[in-house]
Amino acid sequence: MTKTAFLTGANRGIGRAIALRLADMGYNLMLLARNESALASVVSECEALGVAVESRAGELADEPFMDLAIDAAVKRFGQIDVLVNNAGAASHGAVQDADMSAWKDVMNVNFQAVVYLSSKLLPAMIAAKAGAVINISSISGRNTSAGTAIYSASKFALNGFTECMFEDVRDHGVKVSSVMPGFVETDLTRGIGMDSSRMIRPDDIADSVQYILSASTAVCPTEIVLRPQYRP
Repeated sequence: MTKTAFLTGANRGIGRAIALRLADMGYNLMLLARNESALASVVSECEALGVAVESRAGELADEPFMDLAIDAAVKRFGQIDVLVNNAGAASHGAVQDADMSAWKDVMNVNFQAVVYLSSKLLPAMIAAKAGAVINISSISGRNTSAGTAIYSASKFALNGFTECMFEDVRDHGVKVSSVMPGFVETDLTRGIGMDSSRMIRPDDIADSVQYILSASTAVCPTEIVLRPQYRP
């Protein structure tokens, strides 16, 4: 029976790489992203690999939007076997200069949406005694630096939430994993004055997702930390 994966932030960079890898692995897909035209391009690429794809463009801060996406995926595919929470937002600046609207968006996308989607999709995985939730976090969820307060806070929260979720569901056969990369060559890291040729590639993140999903039922890779081999 063909399995189905639900992926957020699927329209570019890491999300696109993960979507294509999942399609290559034979997963049917529900893809979510903000940019409808970019998302449509990824849908076409995945369909060309021979899998069925549903997609929805919208905001992860909008719970009704997420509910509609879940309903559409279940109606089309039945069981959702894998949730990959990849969508990410960033806002940089000192705490004393915080743009609270932008910071709220970071928390909504990086953390609150993960909590919401996980809570909605886990019950069916628990009932099936199988499944996986993979959260694309960041090394910023372990390390801090000036100007990254809200981003780091969202990733620290995500890492703690991921660890607790694993403990909640491990005995039901559900894998829960956090992938924590350092600098990845994406739109978010362009123009920051670093050598992008030395950064992690989006396909490296897709490798980690594939490794988690390919692991035996006896083991769960709960954390994967990826660092650029050479300093960017």
